[in-house]
Amino acid sequence: MKSVKVRFIARTAILAALTLVFQSLGRFVPLGPNSNFIVGPLVNACLLIATATVGVWGGIIIAAIAPVGSLLTTHSPIASFLLPFSPFVAAGNIVLVLCFYFLLKKSKIAGIILGAVLKFGVLFGSVSFFLVVLKMAPKLAGTLYFLFGWPQLVTALVGGAIALIVLRALGKSVEMNG
Repeated sequence: MKSVKVRFIARTAILAALTLVFQSLGRFVPLGPNSNFIVGPLVNACLLIATATVGVWGGIIIAAIAPVGSLLTTHSPIASFLLPFSPFVAAGNIVLVLCFYFLLKKSKIAGIILGAVLKFGVLFGSVSFFLVVLKMAPKLAGTLYFLFGWPQLVTALVGGAIALIVLRALGKSVEMNG
């Protein structure tokens, strides 16, 4: 029992740290203006890998930590918007994790697709609500609609593909610790 807890903590911590490293890539390595298409899939892959190898709670923990890491590594003018929006980003991540978890044994691919679509819906709906309430300038609103629009769907799907490849290489096709 003790080794299961230690394994859970260790694996969750390693995948959370890896998530933060990937998020730091966007800030410290010059990936260009589309770094979210590199960083996003890697972060989403970590969420799904954690869910499959550590369990749903490991995925949820990392899903909740990821927006904080994003805040710490963001250096754009929208950073002030991201703080109050962080719980919605966490909610979108958790939706992805839960869909993957509940469909893991039946169809990992269906879990990824459903999770990606629902994550996109949560994020796009949330940003749409925030932009109406906060009455942001059109240029900033356009940037936020883009960041939390279709790229979220794409990065979740690509992250899912990466996760499937990594999980197959690890030989971890099913969740190990509930």
